[in-house]
Amino acid sequence: MSVTTPRRRSFVLAGLALAGLVAIGSRTPSLRAQDTGRPPGATYTGKAFTFTEVVPGVFHAVGTGALAVGCNASVIVNADDVMVIDTNLSPGAAWALRDELKAVTPKPVRYVVNTHWHWDHAHGNQIYGPDVTVIAHEYTRAKLAAGDSTRGRSYEMFITTGLPARIADLKQKLAGASAADRAGLESQLAIAETQLTGTQAIKVAPPTLTFTDHLTLVRGGREIRLLYLGRAHTGGDIVVYLPKERAVITGDLLVEGTSYLGDGFTADWPATLERLRALDFDVTLPGHGAPFRGKAKIDHFEAYLRDFRAQAEALHKAKVPAQDAAAKIDLRKHAVNYPALTTPGVLWHGVARVYEELDGTAR
Repeated sequence: MSVTTPRRRSFVLAGLALAGLVAIGSRTPSLRAQDTGRPPGATYTGKAFTFTEVVPGVFHAVGTGALAVGCNASVIVNADDVMVIDTNLSPGAAWALRDELKAVTPKPVRYVVNTHWHWDHAHGNQIYGPDVTVIAHEYTRAKLAAGDSTRGRSYEMFITTGLPARIADLKQKLAGASAADRAGLESQLAIAETQLTGTQAIKVAPPTLTFTDHLTLVRGGREIRLLYLGRAHTGGDIVVYLPKERAVITGDLLVEGTSYLGDGFTADWPATLERLRALDFDVTLPGHGAPFRGKAKIDHFEAYLRDFRAQAEALHKAKVPAQDAAAKIDLRKHAVNYPALTTPGVLWHGVARVYEELDGTAR
């Protein structure tokens, strides 16, 4: 999850080789597009996604803005089947990706991976039926099964409170808009109302296959390694590593900008990034932002995390409340790598999370 706010700008099975694999027998009932047609929240004009082939057979799927989708998805087209990494923020968004994917390949989706439990990466799981295996870390399944993806700081900010407030604001603006501005505002309102409809149709579907350490699939000669490298953006982030293609799909563990810290483990995150660095890869497909090459962003984000943590620790020691402390943290020295950091102040969620870590209540 990558966030922009006024205060914080960016802030196998062909031979299983794994440790701690758990197969789950039951499934949440799925909303299958082939049975019920277009699901709620899938009304839009044009295309919802662009698909860019980053390395042979591996596509970066990014929302066009015609439909709220939340995160990027990645698509791995194998010899006989397809793997989709992350299912976006609603069944409507997930349906749109699967429907538009038909223009890329006629092969069926057989595997879905959730890189972590956040709502913008896993709330489309339900459109995939029993012929699709949904894979994640066991921590991710536990969080989704507990309902944690439908509550909490980020869900409140973006969905519970944020989405109705956005709709109300757009309606107010539209009431007094000029003829020249009406079309744009009407389009924004339709997208927001469609997102609300899609959100109301969510039935959280936890993964059906979990692991604790690593899981390797070989599909038609392509080796796909699912790796848990340690706690970072959440307690169960996994990366999808393609050794032959020298590519890694990172979810929100490493993105183009800065990741959301509100559910993170900032004390562990730098070490997890060092384990990522040790992999032999050249290109990264992130959960937010554009793909990038090289490993310089690991250096940039580690420096940002350590600075954030150090400042938050000092304010915690001084007993400054998290929301007040957020206004005091100054990360402008990292603006050379994150240009949006132009003024002091950060999203208070990250400070609250560091305080939870220091108090021993982070879960």
